[in-house]
Amino acid sequence: MLSHELPLHHTILVVDVERYGAPERTDHHRAAVHNGLNRALRHAFAQASIDWDRCVVQDGGDGALVLVPASTPKNVLLTDVLPKLAAELEDHNALAPAPERIRLRFALHAGEVRRVDHGIVGEGVIHASRLLDSAELREALRQSAEAIAVIVSDGFHRDVVRHDPRTEPEKFHPVFVRVKELRVKAWIKYSTPPSPQSSPQRSTSPAERLSSLVDALLEVPSVREEAGRETLLGLLPPQVRQAVPHQRRPRLQVVELVRTCLDYEDGLANLLAAVRELEGDSTAVRGVETAARHWLRGGN
Repeated sequence: MLSHELPLHHTILVVDVERYGAPERTDHHRAAVHNGLNRALRHAFAQASIDWDRCVVQDGGDGALVLVPASTPKNVLLTDVLPKLAAELEDHNALAPAPERIRLRFALHAGEVRRVDHGIVGEGVIHASRLLDSAELREALRQSAEAIAVIVSDGFHRDVVRHDPRTEPEKFHPVFVRVKELRVKAWIKYSTPPSPQSSPQRSTSPAERLSSLVDALLEVPSVREEAGRETLLGLLPPQVRQAVPHQRRPRLQVVELVRTCLDYEDGLANLLAAVRELEGDSTAVRGVETAARHWLRGGN
């Protein structure tokens, strides 16, 4: 825990969503982005074996400041958290309509941070925030096909990146950053490490993938109940909701629901968003998301 009296050393991570305030986003879209980013960060930290509850987190709506205790090796933020976060965003974006997709600026620094009555202070936090806001990082993300553009401070590069081949130091390039009072050298990485490839899987037919998606939906408690399915339909866009044929048997009703959603652009993403709104983040909902990704990837 941070002390009111003494500053403590932390790894400082700040992230920010690209074009969060864009006019094409409604507040409903921003809520989905906010929730998706929070979920992705928590999952990435958990998969990297970093206790989220031991970190100090400030939620900024369109981003976050995360202070990681000094007991966590700094390189883990690049070797573990970064690829896990990239994979989480890939999954989110695959199922989200365009205004709810997330592209992220990601800045790392380290330094002393002190708790005060209403928050935290520390020159290192300012430094990391300025790097995040740099024109160089914004341009790197604009030019990248990846969902994340990464910048690290010169000190972080000197002390961490260049000593660990797993951080892919050859992909970091020096830039000179000028933001407000800050005039410093920093290092930008334009792509995230590749996600580990799973073993090849047998391609499945559309009928098999449809059946798997229906099975996954029927594992969601509210989808099994008629009243829950009615509520789920009510969360879909009107044109989709009105096009779903009614069937008395639950499985046939869910089959028609999925088929109808697949006929509409972003229909599957709308269905997943409705299920998440109805059920929250549960094991059953994650099973639906996995089945939906399997459908989108053609069964591979």
